[in-house]
Amino acid sequence: MALVDYSDSDGSASEDDATKLGNSEGFQSNLLKRKRSLEPNQQPALPPLPDSFHDLYASNARASKHDDPSLHGGRQRQIPHIEGQWPTHVYIEWRPSRPESESLSNTLEKAKASLPPHVRLESLLKNDLGADLALHISLSRTLMLATHERQTFTDALGAAVGTSGVTPFTVTLNKLHWVANYENNRWFLVLKVAKSEGNGLTELLVASNTVAKRFGQPSLYTLQNQPSTPMLAGGKLATGGLNEATRRAPRNSGVEKPKLPLALGEDMSDHFHVSIGWTLERPHEISRSATMGDDDCEKLELEVHGIKVKVGNGIVVMPLKSRIVTAAHECVCDDALVHLKSYKYSSVDKSLISRYILKHYWNGFVELLPLWLAPNMVTLLGFFCILANVILLEIFIPDLVGPAPSWLYYSFALGLWMYSTMDNVDGKQARRTGQSSGLGELFDHGIDSLNCTLASLCETAAMGLGSSPKGVFTALIPCLPMFFSTWETYHTHTLYLGYFNGPTEGLIIACSMMVLSGYYGPQIWTQPITDWIDRPEIFGSASVVDLWFPLIFGTFLFIHLPACVLNVVKARREKGLPVAPVFTEWIPIIIFTGSCAAWLYSPYSTLMQENRLVLFCLTMSFVFGRMTTKIILAHLTRQPFPLWTIMLAPLIGGAIIGNLPLLGFSAVTPAVELWYLRAYFVFAVVVYFRWALLVINSICNYLGINCLTITPKPAPNQKVNGGATGSGKTHKR
Repeated sequence: MALVDYSDSDGSASEDDATKLGNSEGFQSNLLKRKRSLEPNQQPALPPLPDSFHDLYASNARASKHDDPSLHGGRQRQIPHIEGQWPTHVYIEWRPSRPESESLSNTLEKAKASLPPHVRLESLLKNDLGADLALHISLSRTLMLATHERQTFTDALGAAVGTSGVTPFTVTLNKLHWVANYENNRWFLVLKVAKSEGNGLTELLVASNTVAKRFGQPSLYTLQNQPSTPMLAGGKLATGGLNEATRRAPRNSGVEKPKLPLALGEDMSDHFHVSIGWTLERPHEISRSATMGDDDCEKLELEVHGIKVKVGNGIVVMPLKSRIVTAAHECVCDDALVHLKSYKYSSVDKSLISRYILKHYWNGFVELLPLWLAPNMVTLLGFFCILANVILLEIFIPDLVGPAPSWLYYSFALGLWMYSTMDNVDGKQARRTGQSSGLGELFDHGIDSLNCTLASLCETAAMGLGSSPKGVFTALIPCLPMFFSTWETYHTHTLYLGYFNGPTEGLIIACSMMVLSGYYGPQIWTQPITDWIDRPEIFGSASVVDLWFPLIFGTFLFIHLPACVLNVVKARREKGLPVAPVFTEWIPIIIFTGSCAAWLYSPYSTLMQENRLVLFCLTMSFVFGRMTTKIILAHLTRQPFPLWTIMLAPLIGGAIIGNLPLLGFSAVTPAVELWYLRAYFVFAVVVYFRWALLVINSICNYLGINCLTITPKPAPNQKVNGGATGSGKTHKR
């Protein structure tokens, strides 16, 4: 359907104009023909077409240059067809996903049900054939450009958007309102954009208005030398002055009253909206019940990666410049932290063991915890169980071979089980104490990331693998599924756990192996499997250690990784976003994995020979923890995916040091390599904790919460943070 199709008025060719009204011919069809729609089970299960395809066929332009009121429901054009003039519109396009489209349709049906029977509310969500239409947020009024101005205008706008500093952001649609057009002869049901300091709508509007003014065109949401022309809600100018506009939008009509416009450069977030339906009835003919409450529509989020300019029948796409988040403060400024206030945790756990067995255990265990114990402290106590076992490991079994005292292996199993228990009940404790917040997810997954190389280090010792290639593999392999699960969560905003997953079934297997090592000794894993299971035709002479690598790596490569990729691809397609760019986000884990392998497995490195795997894993705990926690932070604050952390630089350096002979240099001595690793460890600890404290303190200060203690609940009507109502900082309940 055409977005700008030679509009019939100033207020019918932009978001506040033609897309609200849809294509003129389409509206005539809606008025004169029976509306047809496909049944849900008739919808083809095909992925959405890319935006570039829609842009090629964005208009059904007519060859006629003459006004024909019959094409517009009898309405007369205020902007006539003039050869050589091109109607232009700047906007942000939104193509709702299938679930979002269904939610919008439900919202529209609720609105129709609330109206009197004689009021006909037309949909802007679907065309005559039942296909979903693109929705949008306007950044300009209808602009009429001369032929020679088209290219100059788009070039100027592109430059203005580029210098605005606006990067991809997310807006929330959460309120229903009625707004009128300029002539007050049509009224629209719109979803308003929630006011937020975290989006760049105002900056983009300023850029659009500035360029429009340069070409002598009207501005949106500003008067600019038009003091006698008032502005109605939704950015539409009335034609008869403020008094007339006020008179035609009666009290209690359910329609927003006219507002004086904001000055150029002021925050205009609450002016933006997306239209989903329209009617020809006047405001006084719409009952007050037509005003929808906040509970009548679901909150929807729109990811903005660029703007579009429609000039005549052509579309120009202007993507926003993405930035790589490398400095910690870029994720903890107020513009980023504002998203934490609307954060909601989402997870899907299909494990049958979790659902039918462990759930009851966790629900019972959390009742044993005192209410004064903060949820993040619960998580931290679980991590201390792992750290305690790493210390015991270094004391009693530093070579990771053993055998060690039986109680040590039992301690490994108990510590890992208690870590898992605390990791699963911390969220329940948060709900018990009313302390749920985005910090909880960040803290929880941050600890999980630190634990990746430490718990697996205990598993390495329990199997007696030592500082061998298989020991290195066992200690570091958990980093791969952890990274890709975090990557998946960043794009889907949901943590997915399958029917057989590492945090449940994998952990139970690991604990069982530690218990068996305590009872039989770690040597059982190198004995032929046929000593225990008399099926030589299946196992031959292989031991568990022999099958360990293909079993673990094959599970990751052929089950876990494809599931993550499929979920990310599905999420991107539902949002109408390109899929290919997400694979560049694998750069950090490729560097991490490649550098670790190049350093440790190098024939010139002495780390495995000198039994330095414990120190290496402790160092990698902080490096990997920083890398994945930054992704979680970016997920929570809706920031660009972090492709780099400075903590990877020494790892690359270690890989180079371990392979100097391949570059034509002499190999370093074992002492030099060891001191380099020790320095790397100190560097990793300092950088990690400095960054972690910065992030935690910033989030706590912004949300008005405590990290490791229970946040007191404010008294009714009590202002938080010294009563500074403008700071946006309140206690998280």
